[in-house]
Amino acid sequence: MKWSDLIRLAATNLWRRKLRSVLTMIGVMIGTASIVVMVSIGIGINQGYIDSLSQSGELTTININSTTYYGGGGMVIIGGSSGEEPIEAIKLDDRAVREIAVLDHVTVVSPQQDFYNMTTKTGKFESSYSLTAINPDAVEALGIHVVEGSGFSKNAPSDTIEILLGEGAKSGFRNPRSRRWGSEAPDIDWLNAKYTVVLSDYTDTDDQGNPKEYEFKARVVGIVEDDNAGHGYNMYCSLDTMKLIMQKNKKVFQNIGTKTDEYPSAVVKVDSFENVLDVQDQIKSMGLSSYSMAETIQQMQESSKSLQLMLGGIGGVAMLVAAISICNTMLMSIYERTREIGVMKVLGCKMSKIGAMFLTEAGIIGLGGGILGLAISYGLSAGINALIAIAMQGAGGSFRSVIPPYLALGALVFSILVGVLAGLYPSQRAMRLSALAAIRNE
Repeated sequence: MKWSDLIRLAATNLWRRKLRSVLTMIGVMIGTASIVVMVSIGIGINQGYIDSLSQSGELTTININSTTYYGGGGMVIIGGSSGEEPIEAIKLDDRAVREIAVLDHVTVVSPQQDFYNMTTKTGKFESSYSLTAINPDAVEALGIHVVEGSGFSKNAPSDTIEILLGEGAKSGFRNPRSRRWGSEAPDIDWLNAKYTVVLSDYTDTDDQGNPKEYEFKARVVGIVEDDNAGHGYNMYCSLDTMKLIMQKNKKVFQNIGTKTDEYPSAVVKVDSFENVLDVQDQIKSMGLSSYSMAETIQQMQESSKSLQLMLGGIGGVAMLVAAISICNTMLMSIYERTREIGVMKVLGCKMSKIGAMFLTEAGIIGLGGGILGLAISYGLSAGINALIAIAMQGAGGSFRSVIPPYLALGALVFSILVGVLAGLYPSQRAMRLSALAAIRNE
């Protein structure tokens, strides 16, 4: 008996008892749909979180903090846990930046230094937003999109601070003499206005307690668009220019607590998300404290696996019930077809073919239930996502249902496997029937 004949015979036998077969398939359908939908929710939560980070460009970013000493021993605990082995600390200076820049898969390194004691002024308006000094060559790599202006100059003057002004940071400019403190940005010709940056040294005050001030020329060379990473609410300046200014005014910056020989932080961009943790481990081995979203995602994925197993287990209970139903259907079929089985044996049909026939019938039930279950799963998933969209009203929450191709294929294979396994005992029972006793059975 060929496999095509076996499948045709199994399908014919199921069709003869179509109501019972359909009801059994419905049980498999419910089990398959339960597993797929439950697992899809866990996958959707995980994927939604990753997608939100991808939009902000944080997935390939490693943030480095200046080393933190403890015990006066010149050591640092990498990762912030007292249970980890301490590594000799190094300064986050130009030498460390060069060492990081030559690591495999690193595309750009940008030290960062925030200047909080500076006030940016133009006309009657001023802003207390801090200035963040970055590597001018790393603007594009850091995901900072300049929508107006030319951006940092390649040969910027050393006495003028060039500023990239975020769209959201415009509202930070206010008239200190006005009582009106609205959230709207003032009407300023941002790219053509004249600016000064005032550094206040509160360690050197006059009799009235007013700090000594140092003024530097400045100009806005670009407007940064708002994005998911919050770049539009920052004011950026060139690190190269600020280093020159700090060297000329070294004592002043030291007075306000700004180190001129090292950086408080740095941002490292990696070529792909898969290489982030490897690069981060190398940075930590250098004695620098670092963190990335890849670590958070790794921990979240571990938790997500547990969630998916739990949700899948809930659906698995329904599939177990379906397997019992398949087994019961096959046993009932054997009792009803005992004479038929006896005739097949008398005519010389191999035992293995008889067992294969019942296994094929069980597999077809599993396949049919799996296909119906997948169809129901896609419908339920679409309904869940539609309800979430209405509830969130475009807020874009991370909770949703996602059915990737591997889940659909795995569910289909699993449903067939459940059917075949459920049919093992009935097929063995059919093979053990005595031919003569089966023929005599009424």
